[in-house]
Amino acid sequence: TEAWQFMDGSKIVTVQPQGRFKADSATALAAAAAAGLGIAWLPDCITYEYVASGALVPIMTSYPVPPGAAYVVRLPGQHPTRKVRVLTEMLTEYFKRNPDLSGLDR
Repeated sequence: TEAWQFMDGSKIVTVQPQGRFKADSATALAAAAAAGLGIAWLPDCITYEYVASGALVPIMTSYPVPPGAAYVVRLPGQHPTRKVRVLTEMLTEYFKRNPDLSGLDR
């Protein structure tokens, strides 16, 4: 199980969760938590609809996650393919329009 990290003031606190249910899919973890199998540490963009419907309730909100980032990685010295360029532009625009869903810079 991956360790969870939270901010306590300026200090990063690491927690090693214990449990029987494990998944490598954030969508599956959100569904499991909504079904009552336990708690999950997930970004807002995954839990947004569950929280809006009342199926999930945010906890530990006074302990934010450490700042993070997302990157598009491509080969140096080459122009990106149309697919990579379109995906990059789409993601950039999406998170500009939906900053509350990013869950990355909180």
